[in-house]
Amino acid sequence: MSLLVWMKKRNLLPPINLAITSIGLGTLISFLGQFTIHSVTKVNLSIAWVMISSGVIGAILGRILKLPNWWVPINFVFPIATYLCLSSSIPAWVYPSCFSILILIYWNTAGERVPIYLSNSTTWRAIGDLTSQQSGAFLDLGCGLGGIIFYLSKRYPEKRCIGIESAPLPFIIAKVRQLISSQTNIEIRYGNFWHQDFSTYGSIYAFLSPAPMEQLLEKISNEMPRGGLFISNSFATFKTRPSQIFTLEDGRQTELYIWYI
Repeated sequence: MSLLVWMKKRNLLPPINLAITSIGLGTLISFLGQFTIHSVTKVNLSIAWVMISSGVIGAILGRILKLPNWWVPINFVFPIATYLCLSSSIPAWVYPSCFSILILIYWNTAGERVPIYLSNSTTWRAIGDLTSQQSGAFLDLGCGLGGIIFYLSKRYPEKRCIGIESAPLPFIIAKVRQLISSQTNIEIRYGNFWHQDFSTYGSIYAFLSPAPMEQLLEKISNEMPRGGLFISNSFATFKTRPSQIFTLEDGRQTELYIWYI
């Protein structure tokens, strides 16, 4: 256990790997407990109770490893949900199909700790207002289905709007939208934005996670031209305070963090 904590402190294991590890250890401990109880008392615990205990132990281990709070119920529910699914009459092909779709959507989540978030239309309009006076192209880091790119391309037909996405399925959807769109100022790219040169962009937008923000802001500060604008949806960094913060009047009171480069 101390080895896992040591690795976590040094960022050698992203949260999803720690969650998988804690769930796996919880399941192993539960089955060993079942075997021990049967050996000593000859009592057979049902697999349902083993899965419940797996969830409880996995949740406890998640707390010990200091996983984010929202991982703890996932650790508890996952073994129980797995048992219920496997004991149901759902056709076997459904499971690999669902798993494949999830992989195509959340391809980069484990390594980069950046899940897919989709910006709402209120955010699109706010981004349009904030970038209206910016010269140069607009870049969306992790553009998902391309919603904000297509909105801005119509609102500002003279501005180049580029989106980059590393998750295969969202990229395919956004790329198909580009191919059938009549807008000529759109470009959807597949790839890792860490390999992107930011020196040609007047404004950059990101809706990522807290994990990459410090490193990303450093890259933007080093590469983006003076007068550039960086906007982060919901996530900031404690190292460099934003120039401004805008709170939007939407359902979740979205905060946009603004840095003038």
